[in-house]
Amino acid sequence: MAQTKKNKTTSVSTSSKKRAKKALARAEKSVQSARKAVAHSSTKLRKQAQALTKQTQKLAAKQAKAAGKLAAATKTARTQKVPGKAPSPAAQLIAALPRPSEPTMAELRGKARERKIVGYSRMNKAALIAKLKSARS
Repeated sequence: MAQTKKNKTTSVSTSSKKRAKKALARAEKSVQSARKAVAHSSTKLRKQAQALTKQTQKLAAKQAKAAGKLAAATKTARTQKVPGKAPSPAAQLIAALPRPSEPTMAELRGKARERKIVGYSRMNKAALIAKLKSARS
């Protein structure tokens, strides 16, 4: 009887070892396939990054070209004023832009605060300018 018990424990340990080896082999295959997938995705991501870089460069060139056109339109619109002719859309856009000589809202509010004008924080730019002009007199 003692011999049969030894055989059972020996056979159990060898079958456990075989199962462990098979599990280890499956794990190694899984790791290899995961490494291949990572390498493939990295290559794919690099290609996508290159495509986005090219697209960004193209958009930057277009933006620079548009900025140059706007600057040229600004220059011509300010120098050419034909009486009786409707202004071009570019000239209208430029006319709508704030003039650098006009004070900003922050500057106007600062002046109103100094002169102690009541309600200056709720006033728009035109109202602030009008109040500041009337306060001078």
